[in-house]
Amino acid sequence: MEFKSACIAFEKISSCDHNELHLEVTQHPHSLRDVANIIVALHRMKHSYTPRGTEFCDHELLDIMLENVFEESVTPVAVDTWRSKPNVFYNTKVIEHSVCDQDQKSLVLHQSPLELHAVILQAASMHLKVNLNLSTYMSRNFTDSQRRPVALSIAGKDLYLSCSKSGSNPILQLEEVKDHAMLKNIDANGEMTRFLFLKSEQGLSTTSLESLKFRGWFVSTAVEDKRPVEMCKEDDSAHFTNFSFTHL
Repeated sequence: MEFKSACIAFEKISSCDHNELHLEVTQHPHSLRDVANIIVALHRMKHSYTPRGTEFCDHELLDIMLENVFEESVTPVAVDTWRSKPNVFYNTKVIEHSVCDQDQKSLVLHQSPLELHAVILQAASMHLKVNLNLSTYMSRNFTDSQRRPVALSIAGKDLYLSCSKSGSNPILQLEEVKDHAMLKNIDANGEMTRFLFLKSEQGLSTTSLESLKFRGWFVSTAVEDKRPVEMCKEDDSAHFTNFSFTHL
């Protein structure tokens, strides 16, 4: 009932006219929290902003949304910093996920060598499964609405997935990062971009992870069981590049 009421409230203000600024939300949010965030953002915009002309330009709208839509649980980003450093990726939130590939293989940490393996686990061995913390990033100059920059780490550990060049092809590694502040802000032109992947969703439950540093290379699992998680080209028939992420 609460969700239905919120949706009704959302419907009433999803289209507003404020000094010739027209806002229309074309897709319904996925949760009551999303509805509440949009309602609060629209009210703030209605009472806090007066346009200088007949319409806002793109960067002004982006600034407005930055100042109004960040949730309380998200790490705050100073607007002045956002404007002065448009090529920096800022970490906004971290959420733990359960992950499996499209063949229902789970992720298991292999110690020697240190790497993730994709394994079909039985009930008695499910304790071997590891979850991933997914850290979401934003950058003023990154405006791809279909993909989202993320960093991935093993939950409960200081091990992060990274993609670096070895020989002619990129490789996936696990790197220990004890100082998490190093990954709070990442320069788009720096070496730390090896920790960033572009999360793209296909349908309701399928996700792919493309290296930001090496475009066209994706995190993948082998068709065979008990093989390392590695990078591959999207059209590699011997690997799966689609995963299922379940928010915990």
